[in-house]
Amino acid sequence: MRLVLKSPSILLIEDDRELSALMEEFFAAHHLSLATAHDGEQGLARALDGSYDLIILDVMLPVMDGFEVLQQLRRRTSVPVIMLTARTEHGDRISGLNLGADDYLNKPFSPDE
Repeated sequence: MRLVLKSPSILLIEDDRELSALMEEFFAAHHLSLATAHDGEQGLARALDGSYDLIILDVMLPVMDGFEVLQQLRRRTSVPVIMLTARTEHGDRISGLNLGADDYLNKPFSPDE
């Protein structure tokens, strides 16, 4: 019998389409697929409809900001969430973590991070 490992399913909710494309390339080079959504409402819907192993979530999103998306997610799922944002104020980091984010990564960042 051959063991088949499933690669992690990752959702990126990010309005910067150029950054999204770069991240898709980076993840593909590491044999990981990355689904994307470009606004908070679409991202929340995709996150709740799919069975993702990880969500990477921007804070400053159109339609619904990342903090609201995170609040909605935490009411329904415990999927790990990494906040990815240019909002680097201490209060923003604390807010994200208090709302249930598993980590908070500041932009700009190195792909290896």
